[in-house]
Amino acid sequence: MTMYIRIQKSTLCLCLGVAAIFAAATLGGTASLAAPGDVIEEIIAQVNDKIIALSEYQRSLSSLRDELQQSGATGLDLEGRFREQSKNALRDLIDHQLLVQKASELGLSADTDVIKRLDEIRQNLKLESMEALEEAVAKQGLVYEDFKQNLREGFLSQWVIQREVGSRVQVSPEEIKAYYDQHQKELEQPEGVTLQEVLISTEGKPAEELPALRQKAEEVLAKAKAGDDFAELARQYSDDASASQGGNVGLFESGSLSPEIEAAIAPLQKNQVSGIVENKYGLMILKLVSRTQAGIPPLAEVESRIHERLYLEKIQPALRVYLTQLRQESFISIKAGYVDSGAAPPKPSADKS
Repeated sequence: MTMYIRIQKSTLCLCLGVAAIFAAATLGGTASLAAPGDVIEEIIAQVNDKIIALSEYQRSLSSLRDELQQSGATGLDLEGRFREQSKNALRDLIDHQLLVQKASELGLSADTDVIKRLDEIRQNLKLESMEALEEAVAKQGLVYEDFKQNLREGFLSQWVIQREVGSRVQVSPEEIKAYYDQHQKELEQPEGVTLQEVLISTEGKPAEELPALRQKAEEVLAKAKAGDDFAELARQYSDDASASQGGNVGLFESGSLSPEIEAAIAPLQKNQVSGIVENKYGLMILKLVSRTQAGIPPLAEVESRIHERLYLEKIQPALRVYLTQLRQESFISIKAGYVDSGAAPPKPSADKS
């Protein structure tokens, strides 16, 4: 996983729980000013006026192991990849703090975006109220305010990256054309279709519920035919796992879909919506996003994809340079036994001769 993507994911997903840490603690050991009965946190790093606790570091390692397992790594492969990538766990936490602090310095605020994102999560989970979302978060063992702060810091860190680094990364038309010419085989694609779907599940439902589910599907179809945003309809109504991605189910080679789906999408033009397709899973409504012809697509068709790839390749080293610069401008102290793999080189001492 690239460093940029790792930062982006950690800022959105880690529950850091900073509010529970004692700011009065020192780097030499555990907090010494805790009141009787308080939980004492061991501090392993300080980044300007913020601290990183051992519990945060351990959560980061746990999250990394979960990611690797979800990617399919097992056994010795899992342990080897974990050992290698865990070397950057403290670096990523420090990067996160530096970016959030820079956002504060720049006067950035994400309050409106956090509210919007929380409501999107509520809709994706099909919850009726924000109170229900709070309960759902608590059931996952998370503190709701920490969850919100996590989202806020995720937005802020991404905005700093976009503003301070991404805006300076340029990909020229000549670079895109050169990549296209040099990667023809890689760009070759099969004939197929890219689809979005809304699924109203009937699997395992009692017969008496089926008429209501059919009516729900017909109402969704009517909205889609009337021009309502299909991605929003999927997020709101679909029972499929793709709902959180706006119903996007990706590219399918011709002939790989079930006969009833192939028949339903055969007459569709780009951005048109099918009727209700019934199968063993439920009632499906499909939108044809695009059709692809077999072979190497024209440059115009893959230009944005190539641009994104080259942009990400360029932003990796640019972001590392920027974070090194932030380190040089900051006070960072690391407890003995821990290593910041992104530490800035020591500043040259002044020549006193």
